[in-house]
Amino acid sequence: MTTQFTTLTQFLRDLRPRNQLILIAVTSAALGIPVLRIAIEDYRGYIALGPGGPPHNVIGWFGQILLKPFKKEPFHTSCYDEKSFQKAGPNGSVAFLKEEDVPAREAPRPTVGSWTAPSRQLTDLASKDIIDSQRYQSFLSSLASESPSKLEIATSVVERHGQALFVASEKPSHPIAKSMYREIGHMHGSDGSMHLNLAPRDAKLVLERGWGQRHPLGGTILYLGDVMVYAPRNEEELELGDVLVGVLMLSITRATGYLITESGGSYTLTERQFATTESSLAQWKRAWGHVLLFKVMSNILMIR
Repeated sequence: MTTQFTTLTQFLRDLRPRNQLILIAVTSAALGIPVLRIAIEDYRGYIALGPGGPPHNVIGWFGQILLKPFKKEPFHTSCYDEKSFQKAGPNGSVAFLKEEDVPAREAPRPTVGSWTAPSRQLTDLASKDIIDSQRYQSFLSSLASESPSKLEIATSVVERHGQALFVASEKPSHPIAKSMYREIGHMHGSDGSMHLNLAPRDAKLVLERGWGQRHPLGGTILYLGDVMVYAPRNEEELELGDVLVGVLMLSITRATGYLITESGGSYTLTERQFATTESSLAQWKRAWGHVLLFKVMSNILMIR
């Protein structure tokens, strides 16, 4: 082995400078072309997801690559522990969803793109008929129309595209709602999925029952309860859309401090203000140091 290495070294030394440059160029091309091909395919896949979050161009694609070191595995639930309750802010240990309200979703889970953002399903997309249906389209608007003083519909701040549900108040009671610019959740018209900010216990239940997965940046840059709720695959699952509405209701309760209930197709919000202690706010502020980094990256990548 040593003899072969010595021979190679001597060969390189004997090459003329021009030939050395040619050899370097050929070697670089041999190594670079496969890498370039992979990068091009990845970029095409990113563009195929459609607009949402980072700019829908090479700048956004490169920006989400820079965020990959902050990605975490999206399925495990061991992270939803006592420590996560403290980091979730006031009343972080409260569960708004009952186990009997969430049946197990039939396997398998859909395949979700490997890109940091936007996070979209690649398989089991909702059909156009489902996405265009009145039942699906009214998930957000019906809630806002029943309580216009508490909730409102507007273009998603996170996605910069598509409708989202917001806390109407400029000063929401929960700090996580503040950090997300009052946005409670948004829908993805391209695949039929949704993103919601859930309490840790509820996020754990949704993941365990197979209805969603954590955002790739959840637990690092983003809040640990930022969950993608999968798209309904068929009419039967659309009928089970009450599960999605239930998840959305608890998300609203957490963000606004109001309990939302449904009766006869109408929604009612009743005050359910939670006690906020100085210590819990201090814990929240310490845990959300990464939010500053996210906002800086958002400004750089124009994720507004």
